Amino acid sequence: MAHFEGTNSRMNLYVTSDRNAQVTVAVGQNTPSTYSVTANQVTVIPISVAQAYVGTSEVIEAKAIHVTSDVPVVVYSHIYYTNKSAATLVLPTNTLGRSYYAISYDQLLYPTDPGRASSQLMVVALEDNTTIEITPTVPTLDGKPAGVAFSPERPLMKGEVYQVRTFQDLTGTKVESIDTGLGSCKRIAVFSGSAWTAVPLNCPAVVSGDNLYQQLYPVSAWGKNFVTAPFKSRLAGDVFRVLASEDNTTISINGTPVTKNKGQFHEFESSTPNFVSSDKPILFAQYAKTQSCDNVQADPEMTLVNPVEQTLKDITLYSSKDFQISRHYINVTMKAQDTATFLMDGKKVPFTPIPANPQFAYSQNTVQQGNHALKADSGFNAVAYGFGQVESYGYSAGANVNNLVQNITVLSDSVCDSRNIKFKGFAIYNPLAWKWYFGDGATSTEQNPSHTFPKPGTYTVSLVTTKSNGNDCDSQDSTYIEVEVHNNPQADFTYNTVCTNESTQFTDATNVTTGEVLKEWYWNFGDGTKSREQNPLHQFKTPGTYTVTLMVATQALCINEIQKVITIYAPPKAKFSAPAVCDQQQMMFTDQSTVAQGSITQWAWDFGDGSALTTAASPKHLYAAPGTYLVKMKVTSDKGCVDSTQLSVTVNHQPIAEFNLPDICIKDDAVFQNTSRIALGTLSYLWEFGDGKTSTERHPRHRYAAEGVYTVKLTATSDKGCVATASNTYTVSGAVPEPDLSASSFCQKQGVQFTDASKIAFGNIVRWRWTFGDGQFSDDRNPKHQYAAAGTYQVKLRVWSGIVCTDSLTKQITVVPNPVAGFTTANVCEGEAAQFTNTSTANGNGALSYDWAFGDGKTSTEQNPSHKYTAPGTYSVTLVVKAANSCEETFTKTFTVYPTPRADFSPTVGCQADAVTFQDMTSLSGGRLTKWAWDFGDGTSSTQQKASHKYTNPGTYAVRLTVTSDKGCASTVTKQIVITPTPVATAGPDQLICGKTTTTLSANVTKPAAGKWTVTSGAGGNFSDATSPKATFTGIMNETYVLRWTASNSPCVNVFDEMEIKFRPTPKADAGKDVVLVEGESTTLAGTGEGSLRWTPGTSLSNTNTGNPVATPLVTTQYYLNVLSAAGCPNVDSVLVTVLKKLKIPKAFSPNGDGVNDTWEIPGVEDYPNLSMEVYNRWGELVYTAHGYPVPWDGRRNGVDLPVGAYYFIINPHNGRPKFSGSLTILR
Repeated sequence: MAHFEGTNSRMNLYVTSDRNAQVTVAVGQNTPSTYSVTANQVTVIPISVAQAYVGTSEVIEAKAIHVTSDVPVVVYSHIYYTNKSAATLVLPTNTLGRSYYAISYDQLLYPTDPGRASSQLMVVALEDNTTIEITPTVPTLDGKPAGVAFSPERPLMKGEVYQVRTFQDLTGTKVESIDTGLGSCKRIAVFSGSAWTAVPLNCPAVVSGDNLYQQLYPVSAWGKNFVTAPFKSRLAGDVFRVLASEDNTTISINGTPVTKNKGQFHEFESSTPNFVSSDKPILFAQYAKTQSCDNVQADPEMTLVNPVEQTLKDITLYSSKDFQISRHYINVTMKAQDTATFLMDGKKVPFTPIPANPQFAYSQNTVQQGNHALKADSGFNAVAYGFGQVESYGYSAGANVNNLVQNITVLSDSVCDSRNIKFKGFAIYNPLAWKWYFGDGATSTEQNPSHTFPKPGTYTVSLVTTKSNGNDCDSQDSTYIEVEVHNNPQADFTYNTVCTNESTQFTDATNVTTGEVLKEWYWNFGDGTKSREQNPLHQFKTPGTYTVTLMVATQALCINEIQKVITIYAPPKAKFSAPAVCDQQQMMFTDQSTVAQGSITQWAWDFGDGSALTTAASPKHLYAAPGTYLVKMKVTSDKGCVDSTQLSVTVNHQPIAEFNLPDICIKDDAVFQNTSRIALGTLSYLWEFGDGKTSTERHPRHRYAAEGVYTVKLTATSDKGCVATASNTYTVSGAVPEPDLSASSFCQKQGVQFTDASKIAFGNIVRWRWTFGDGQFSDDRNPKHQYAAAGTYQVKLRVWSGIVCTDSLTKQITVVPNPVAGFTTANVCEGEAAQFTNTSTANGNGALSYDWAFGDGKTSTEQNPSHKYTAPGTYSVTLVVKAANSCEETFTKTFTVYPTPRADFSPTVGCQADAVTFQDMTSLSGGRLTKWAWDFGDGTSSTQQKASHKYTNPGTYAVRLTVTSDKGCASTVTKQIVITPTPVATAGPDQLICGKTTTTLSANVTKPAAGKWTVTSGAGGNFSDATSPKATFTGIMNETYVLRWTASNSPCVNVFDEMEIKFRPTPKADAGKDVVLVEGESTTLAGTGEGSLRWTPGTSLSNTNTGNPVATPLVTTQYYLNVLSAAGCPNVDSVLVTVLKKLKIPKAFSPNGDGVNDTWEIPGVEDYPNLSMEVYNRWGELVYTAHGYPVPWDGRRNGVDLPVGAYYFIINPHNGRPKFSGSLTILR
């Protein structure tokens, strides 16, 4: 609906349900969007202003918002922006009707922009071909007069809306759906309110206003009794309006009567609760006042008060913060006797009796922004509202919108599969007929039928009752309800443990279909105990057999149960033993478990050291370290029963036996050093010396009587009885050693290698001392020593075979000097060979040999070698010079291989028309380039680094470039360059294309150039092959394109030519829908077209050159509408006007056999071959029916004459024309 802020306004939908839901929202013809709604939460869905906003008056627009869901939901709509906010409950389609009265308020015009503020109503079509009739109480913006009924220019289609706006109050305007021969009466939705106004208008200094917005209840749902509660925080009270739908409606307001006719309203103010009743149905609205009229933060709001006949028991609503709402409230009214059961967000709230009728009570509650759950055992009505600075919103929290004229009642609108449901029909009059449609193809003519639906699903059940005195839409009333048939659950469960020492886990495994939710579980364990948990734990006290029963119920109260017999067994008794062991000894575990029923079949050992579990009955285990371990054992019987036990076991520390052997000869005492140890505890010792002698001392002393080899053994025993031993073979030397030595490699720089050559008669030499004659010594057996200078030295060697057994020897050696190594070389360019000149001298060592290492992995043994390096860089070159006496010397020197340039250049192509700029692309890994020499291949040259040259003729030329670095290193490259000729392009002539959007192009290009099409002007468009001169181009109708044909011959600059193409459409021609007339009737043809119009034939037309001539054909005629566009493009469409004969229905006939009027002859009936006919007697009993009317009725029923009297007939032509009905008299 229109809003004061226009398209700046915003709209949200608030959707809630007691079940998880998938909700789809579609606006007009736009792509729908799907949202997930969580049970008992509110989902906020923003609506696109561009798609849904309606600011027009009396214009049909496809902007309806259609909300669908896979489960029942509640929807609220909220329009807001800049302190102008209003909200409404959105009614489900099955509660809608065909007759409404609008309610709004006195319209205040906005001083600076009157067009932004208007009283308004909006109609939404639920079905195609919905014809509405509006009788406004005031003139509309489009000039429709007050009190005169009018309809939109055509029927509304599904999803279309029609808004009516005015600068005056629209309250009392009647809106209804009517039957104009296009089908049955259609239900509609109607909203009313104001884009902006103040309430009331007569308060002084009105400076603010707000929008009003409510969805209206159909007249059939209006009630007779209402209870109101004041809006909380208000100081000056609220404004109320009561609207009547029938003449002479008597209304009682807190006991004070007032009478109104249909479409009239009574307005009053009140700051207290109210009880309002009437003798005929009324609509009741409550208004919050403008902020400046009440001196508290708020602004106008309109909410519809639900009658006490329309209540609910459970709802979740949303208190919105938008736009700037700071305070939120919820008012609740209900019968006083039921208030104790009411809960808001799970808590009780206080209620106060209504003074005018203490049977009812009200509650005013301050709440926070967000979701709120309201629930009671009996019906209640609620209003959610909020106030801010010059802003408010309010809406009914929900209602059971029942048709109070004619309706359906059921005990529940949901039923379980295969169960019978009882329907009750109600009407305030005595219908001629009851007709039920159950939505599954089945029907019934009973007033209160029972029905079983064939399978689960959602069924729309409708009740149609026929009145005895109505015409057209007023001849029938209909009510719709939805019945949901739920799948029954398939109860099942699983369980695990079946032993008395453990709780058995029962797991619900019930199967429910998608959308169904389990709500209740009833367990009977067969031992006198029960549970209502879904997955209970239960421990049986004694072994035995038990029958366990599970009964489940869904949220829809569909029930199923299952029984299973289970056996409970006695558990085993776990026990084991394990003796203590020493470290690195296996521990033996012995199972001692018992079981009363069955046998033990499984063991699980946890040795307490992190090792893997073992499943042997009596396992062995080796612990990695000593200590105390908690061992756990679990045993399982063949019945699946389990028991466990644990025991601490000990692994004692193991001692380590070790000792050190002395080096002695026969003259020495042996002293043994005991190094044995243990981590925890004490040790005792036993020594066995290998000569029959023993000792228990820790560090014993022992002298052997004879030289020889002895085995010494030490045994160490801990205080826990853990034993370790150590044995060593020991030699007792028997004599003084004989020293001797030798030496080799006497070069000064390489060092002299000394070798021990001493001997002993028995035993071992255990120590050496070398004195080298230059002040240095060594205790190694075979040392190497480097002398500081060449010369002659006295070398002494002393050796020992024990502590006191020793001797020495001295020898003289001569140390000689090393040769001198050296060479020279010069730096070279990469790719050149380096020459090495040897400058080494022998230094008295005789002939020399040479070993070269060039630093790049290559070597040589030549005296003066040359070597070519594969890469530039600095290299370390080593020369090793060796003399005949093996004395050698090494010399190392670095030198540089300079990088040689890698000559290169570009380009290798050029255009004849342009100078070629040659780019030096030479690479040099180090240094810089200093010289360039170009030869262009046509007798010209250059020494510039970046050279430019224009060739006179196309062709291929050999270009040579020589470059030189700052180190004098040079490189040359030669490349072929191709000089190409300049291209030429022609796009072809301009084209005008009529009636299609494709054309074939015609361009040319000189070889070897290539071409390509592009679009330089015009939207869209594409080519079948953009590189083909003869490509097919496809564009968009009514678009003009400039196409460019570009010729290219690289590297020459591209050239192009352009052409223009215009695509113009074949004009639209629509002669309108086919029409059915009754002879003598006229119709206005609905022809439209783009351009000049002409109808053929012109027979019976008021004008052949307009789109909407009046046609009055005498016979069925096919009319052709010929259209010619401004561009000269033609088109044609046709419409068939079918002319039927009038039905002349006699009001009486006399089937008495006198040959005159013996049958009910209906002239013209032959033009209605598909009609159906029903005739009822005065008691509403069907006495005659026919499909088609080939034989006139003779006044009989089942071959028996019907009595003289009055009858009622209904003839349905089934051709889109309205039904015929009336009275018929049989005379005799």
